[in-house]
Amino acid sequence: MNGLSFDEVLKYIGEFGKFQILLEVAFCIMIFPLAMLVFIPYFGQQIPPWQCSRNSTVCLYNGTFSPQDKLYKTRCSMPRTEWEFSKPKEYSIITQFDLHCDTEVYSHLATSLTFVSMAIGGVIQGWMSDRLGRKKTLLPSMIGIIAIGFASAFSPNLTFYIIARMLIGFFIPGGIVQMFVLLSEYVGPKWRPFACSTLWIASALSVIMLGVIAYFVQAWRMLIAATTAPFSVCLLFFKFIPESIRWLQVTGETDEAMNIVRTIAKINSKELPDIKLKKLANNSSTGFQHYKNLFKPKKIAIRSLIQGYAWIVSGLVFHGVTFAANDLGGNTYRDYILVSFVHFPAAIIAIYLCNRIGRKKTVIIPMLISGLACIAVSIIPPNTQRRGLLGFRVFLGMAGKFCITLAFDSIYIWSAELYPTVVRGAGMGYLQIATRCGSGLAPWVAKGLIVVDVVLPFAVMGSSAVIGALLLCWLPETAHMETSETLHDQFNKGKNDQFSEDQVDDDGEKTLMIRRDRTVVYTKEK
Repeated sequence: MNGLSFDEVLKYIGEFGKFQILLEVAFCIMIFPLAMLVFIPYFGQQIPPWQCSRNSTVCLYNGTFSPQDKLYKTRCSMPRTEWEFSKPKEYSIITQFDLHCDTEVYSHLATSLTFVSMAIGGVIQGWMSDRLGRKKTLLPSMIGIIAIGFASAFSPNLTFYIIARMLIGFFIPGGIVQMFVLLSEYVGPKWRPFACSTLWIASALSVIMLGVIAYFVQAWRMLIAATTAPFSVCLLFFKFIPESIRWLQVTGETDEAMNIVRTIAKINSKELPDIKLKKLANNSSTGFQHYKNLFKPKKIAIRSLIQGYAWIVSGLVFHGVTFAANDLGGNTYRDYILVSFVHFPAAIIAIYLCNRIGRKKTVIIPMLISGLACIAVSIIPPNTQRRGLLGFRVFLGMAGKFCITLAFDSIYIWSAELYPTVVRGAGMGYLQIATRCGSGLAPWVAKGLIVVDVVLPFAVMGSSAVIGALLLCWLPETAHMETSETLHDQFNKGKNDQFSEDQVDDDGEKTLMIRRDRTVVYTKEK
């Protein structure tokens, strides 16, 4: 009589049918420009080696010198006319805008500000997705990313480029996160790891494709144009993409939600019985309190803080290892592709392990191994002349990247299930802030700390990951459980689907939930 939850409705219309497959394919294509624009600074902001200028009477060194060489800093003590980059002006923004010595820091700043903007965008667009809807947040984000990304290829100066990168960063969470949330909300619990991890497989393919394209297109402007303009076709997909039914349900728009349910049933060739969706009140106790509800009561505050640190670590190590890829073995394109290639097996294994051993173990164990692998990398000198030891260093770096990717893919699923529908958008937005803080630190850790000591970058990343893995042990498992719709459901549901305690609302009323078979009765007392 009270209607069904969307998880229950999915059993009638198909938990992973033709509709979900079409949605998956659309998102897998749409994620290509987003993922490539995140990692394009690896090539577009690459610091090339330097060499002495022809006929120089001050610079008397032979050969070229990369950031890993001991003589790299000696150029800063010479007049600018006495040395030159070994790559053409069109190679990267470093050569284009002549960033060197003191001004070289602006390259790291551009990357960090991109991730800071992602954090800000995560907050604002997380709020927008819960207030206005997932689709209404995704569409303008995709338009902004593609348009501004393409425009950045024509940057007349460094300031324009940095502002463009910041705007791209702002819109990225509205693209990637909303795709992930929509996918996770439109499939059944059994299929959620597969659906979401497939999105990361597409992301991995795009990152590897970026390395291949960059090998053939080494001019940074052409590289950006080639990875943005062709994907404007993605905007045509929005005619097919629906609004989130779970969001419509918690906002009381059940009529529109039922229309989408009928459409899905038709596409999936399912006979829809006479059912209706449960209405969920949008009030102070179960409605959108957004970020306030992420830190109250105490249980959810602890969960949010632990997840926040884990996402900082994930962003730091995931991007840090990639940015430090050319420090592993010395070959820019080969090492980038090798490090990026581990995204594939990581995403596939995440699908299997999330269902087999649960979300919790699939996050904690790989994060711990990644931390230990990074610490081991820091012990091996990057300039060692022993080829076997250098090869082992590259292997450890790949192992660290593989494990953090596996943990990162899985923590998206785990966190989405730890937060109920009413604050899921805000929760994922908050976690985007956390991971972008870690990502923002990545270029400074990977490229900045190496100037202080070659041991520091991987040592810092490794120790942070180990601490994160240990903290996550306090969070509960969510595998094979129904998705919580309200804060009340989240904290009053016990292991056997019984309600274990009362929840006190902001207005001082006590809400008691009693399960009688499959019927939930609400009573309130002052």
